[in-house]
Amino acid sequence: MEILVSSVLFVIISGSLLSLFNYVLKINRRTEVLRQASQGVRNFMEFLVKEIRNGQVDYYVANGDTYIGAVNNSVTSACVPPGTPGGAADADPTYTSRDNKLGILNSENIQECFYYGDSNGVYVNSPPGSVPTIFASPTGSTLVLEKTGVSSPQILNPSNIVVDQLMFLIRPLKDPYIDDGGLVEVQPMVAIVAKFIVRLPTGEQLPIYYQTSVSTTKYDLPKE
Repeated sequence: MEILVSSVLFVIISGSLLSLFNYVLKINRRTEVLRQASQGVRNFMEFLVKEIRNGQVDYYVANGDTYIGAVNNSVTSACVPPGTPGGAADADPTYTSRDNKLGILNSENIQECFYYGDSNGVYVNSPPGSVPTIFASPTGSTLVLEKTGVSSPQILNPSNIVVDQLMFLIRPLKDPYIDDGGLVEVQPMVAIVAKFIVRLPTGEQLPIYYQTSVSTTKYDLPKE
């Protein structure tokens, strides 16, 4: 009888310890996957921040009054300004107050377009004819880079990370480098606000919120 009782107690205690071990192991695995996902978010967002800091915001204007669009027209229409082509720089801002696209001239003077896209990298836009300010969309899931000289858009976020919301706050909205006598001397700055959804192997979906502000290093603003 004592042997039976001891065996039962041993089985119960061993089972409890194994359950506790498996539970701790699952927590460790979940924590490690989440840590890797968070690092992945930091990696591709730091790339975007570096491009802004080392380059300049692309306002797509030349000589103060003409929108030139993308170099060789090889950058997607996502980064074409909402203003009327050929309009005066003061009349048609390049960017809206909240935007889901950002044009950059990088340190090598190559045009880059970062924008909110669907799973295939296609630009998520507002209805035709309206200003593109969608920063949360049922079809949006990616942060996309399209670059002059590169034929295909590049999705920056890993497959297990969904871009749930993406918003750029670009200030000023008009080109401050054009000396037309009507612009305020404001150093270009971009605030990035995003929400990512991480898909864990367990089936869980966890949000990661990201927000930062970065200014360019191009300081030669025209003097009034």
